[in-house]
Amino acid sequence: MYNILHNLALMIREYILFDGFTIIILLNIIIVTIAKALNNSKFKQFIFIYLNNSFLKFNTSNNSFLSSFNSLLNINYLISMSVYISILLSYSPSGTNNNFDISIFFKTLFFVAVFIYTKYLFEILVGWSFNIRKFIIAFNLQKNSFNKLIGIIIILFNSLSIYSFPGSITFIKITIFFVISLYLIGLYKVIRLNDNLILSNMFYFILYLCTLEIIPILFFINELI
Repeated sequence: MYNILHNLALMIREYILFDGFTIIILLNIIIVTIAKALNNSKFKQFIFIYLNNSFLKFNTSNNSFLSSFNSLLNINYLISMSVYISILLSYSPSGTNNNFDISIFFKTLFFVAVFIYTKYLFEILVGWSFNIRKFIIAFNLQKNSFNKLIGIIIILFNSLSIYSFPGSITFIKITIFFVISLYLIGLYKVIRLNDNLILSNMFYFILYLCTLEIIPILFFINELI
């Protein structure tokens, strides 16, 4: 009798976790859909930012970080990245877990939000201290555009991790490689777009790049490994 009740409890727990994941994925899709509906032409430019720089120049010149379009995609990035990290943290090589725990997700969501906004405020402080505030703001707006697109791509990775490749360490490694590669490519494109400004502030930019971009990535990879 105890074994039957125990197995039933595990089944209910698995259903709750799985259902919680489904709700979050649907929330991601709804957010992206609303953003697309708000400005379809802007969204079409946005999804091709790895191929051209038109969206980056337009988005920076209009300083539209707090617009509805950008705010929705920033929220999507925060949620999808938190789901992705929680899947990585929940993963066990034995494959005995669900690869997603709703409690881990909420904890991860809190820490990711605190990290992102603390990092942004610190970057603004650094820019103000070295008199390069306008450059840092523009640089972050452009970099954030790539992050928002990565947030949409990660929705697919999250869905495949749970529904199609549960417990697959190979798939997890592939997604990590793609996410980091997309981030670095985006960072490279932003640097190339601002090469004149960077050359005139080379020392401060190298200091910024090492302390606020490279070190967090290395720390993240080290924690996962």
